[in-house]
Amino acid sequence: MENRKNRKIAIIAGARPNFMKVAPLCHELKKRKLKYFLVNTGQHFSKEMAGDFFREFKISPDYNLQPSIKSVARQIADIKSGLVKIFIKEKPDLVIVVGDVNSTLAGAQVASEMKIKLAHIEAGLRSFNSKMPEEHNRKETDSLSDYLFVTQPEGAANLKREGINKNVYLVGNIMIDTLKIFLPKIKKTKEKFYFCTLHRAENVDNKKVFAGILDAIEEIAKDNRIYLPLHPRTKKMAEQFGFSARLKKVFFVLPPLNYRQSLYYQKNAKLVLTDSGGVQEETSYLGVPCLTLRTETERPITVKLGTNIIGGVSKKSILAAYKRINFKKRNKKIPLWDGGTSARIVKIIKKIC
Repeated sequence: MENRKNRKIAIIAGARPNFMKVAPLCHELKKRKLKYFLVNTGQHFSKEMAGDFFREFKISPDYNLQPSIKSVARQIADIKSGLVKIFIKEKPDLVIVVGDVNSTLAGAQVASEMKIKLAHIEAGLRSFNSKMPEEHNRKETDSLSDYLFVTQPEGAANLKREGINKNVYLVGNIMIDTLKIFLPKIKKTKEKFYFCTLHRAENVDNKKVFAGILDAIEEIAKDNRIYLPLHPRTKKMAEQFGFSARLKKVFFVLPPLNYRQSLYYQKNAKLVLTDSGGVQEETSYLGVPCLTLRTETERPITVKLGTNIIGGVSKKSILAAYKRINFKKRNKKIPLWDGGTSARIVKIIKKIC
């Protein structure tokens, strides 16, 4: 690109995990004196989930959208409409999206429609589960992207199978940049406990699946107390299915946690049970045993080199996986998961923008 001095970058984020990933990127861009602006699409940002989140990560959105929450289609349409107005005003030369949420897809579509160069961080992740909305978001975003930043070799291989070979960069995992910043601040405890996060739609929106997971965890809870930060979606569906009392029986229920608090429980837990992709990554870096409450993972390197075991979502499969867990912490290093991903991305951006 010519006249690079005045180039401007748009960073799009809308869910809490997005902001954990873009925070180190924002700091690195500022450090390298590259112009950027940050858009909070408002996808998941209730006051309950936000708290002092932006202060915690020392970032401040330049724009905050307020999309409808009545339907996914309406929400995406509102986000796209808001982004069009911002892009017309700001005239960015590069749009950066992260992850696989609806905001990611909306940002990618608007950039493509307005013929603005697009970069996707966490490109190439695939669960191969077509029922997951996130899988559709990932694939379409990657197909629209001009520059693709992947976290692991499997990501590049997935893209190659889909015919995407150009401008694919193996840069590592940007979530680890954030984790490493916070890790020295996390205190140790002698308390013995397990930690659980549970929020994915395919788990908690299906009464039979939700019940099966609870059946398994009720057995596991006989071995150790299990802390659960209660996600708004999980709370809502538990109330709808009549599971609220059972949740309190099985778990020691916590309110939603900020990142530092979540990291405290992950680092100190004897075992983490989760349906979150980010937690699979973080526990692998920390060397903490992880049991994933899903039938697949788009992060296979956490199984291959990390501490992750795929447990499925039935009582039988979860308990079988639980029996296979090695509770001795392992600290295998995953290549490029070293805290330097944002620096590698910005170095590439300086060349292309």
